[in-house]
Amino acid sequence: MNVSPRFLPRRTQGVLVEVTARTIGARAILTPGPNPRTFNEIVVGVMGRALEVSPLELCACVWTSNHHHLLVFVHEQQQLSRFMQHLACNVSKEVGRLRDWTGALWARRYDAIVVSDEPDVQRHRLKYVLAHGVKEGLVESPLEWPGVHAAKALVHGEALEGFWFNRSKEWAARNRGLDVGYYDFATKYQVHLSPLPALRDLSPEEYRQMVADLISEVEEEGRQKREGDPVAGVEAILSQDPYQVPTRRPKRSARPVFHFHSQEAKESLWGELKAFIEEYRSAGGGDGRHRSVPGRQLPSAVAVPGPAGAAASAFAADAASGDRGDGGRQAGRRSGTGPAGGGRREDEVRVAGPSHVTGHGPLSFRLARPSPAGCRLTPPLVS
Repeated sequence: MNVSPRFLPRRTQGVLVEVTARTIGARAILTPGPNPRTFNEIVVGVMGRALEVSPLELCACVWTSNHHHLLVFVHEQQQLSRFMQHLACNVSKEVGRLRDWTGALWARRYDAIVVSDEPDVQRHRLKYVLAHGVKEGLVESPLEWPGVHAAKALVHGEALEGFWFNRSKEWAARNRGLDVGYYDFATKYQVHLSPLPALRDLSPEEYRQMVADLISEVEEEGRQKREGDPVAGVEAILSQDPYQVPTRRPKRSARPVFHFHSQEAKESLWGELKAFIEEYRSAGGGDGRHRSVPGRQLPSAVAVPGPAGAAASAFAADAASGDRGDGGRQAGRRSGTGPAGGGRREDEVRVAGPSHVTGHGPLSFRLARPSPAGCRLTPPLVS
């Protein structure tokens, strides 16, 4: 079964999601060195700005040298998508400025794993996030991690602080010949961490004590795993070469679709996912080619009134007959021509003049013809 990684269960009270993204080639581009304060301020500032653009609840986070983990509480997929779009894009830009790195920063789009409503499962995922840096033998305690880590903020009940830098205003000021200071166009953000949704019956003091207990468990498990060997230390973490290709391949394991414990939670989550996939397929007519999210389905053909619609209809008729005369008002494109009788041809037409649909200028239409005998007018793309 082709599982959509963008599925969220329909919960009126929201869903806890674990989000992960890794750097390209697992390089240590996210190393907080050589100046951890500068790096941390930027990353937290971008997170704060992303939370303003798409408000959701951040429960925990950790930024290691080559990937990050977030525990977020969301109510709909669009919240998470907009948040991650802003976060991934702007972290890539800012880290690129620090590292003089051009091109892609992330290996692929982020992974989002739904966490069940079970308290033990959510506590276990929080412990997993807190364990980063210790389970790899880099530091003795999560509180010693030099990068962005939720451990201190959760234990002390404090907010993470950072700065969002308006690079557009900086550029405009420099173009006017002004001297621009480092923080002249910076906005300070405080990122407050929310408690796990399944543990919100705890008081703030009880929740902080629960986090402290998890950190103690992580530290003890780390000591047992090292068997007396020393940790790498903060200095070794900050001295990593962000451009070096790792000599050891990163762990490659299948991403789970859900985090759950009980059979009841498993059946509930998988049942909702199967129902979602069926709705997703049926919305596209079952052919798997033009799918739409339920509630946002587009028509398979659009009739545009007025001159623009007439031009498009005329083009469709000409395309079906093989005539490409456009009278100077349309421009066509053909691609992917195959053998006679079995090829697929696509034509794009731009209809000049005001659009009676959007009111924002010309429209673009794609004409997909699986065979010379027929054609189809697909929905317009605003250009």
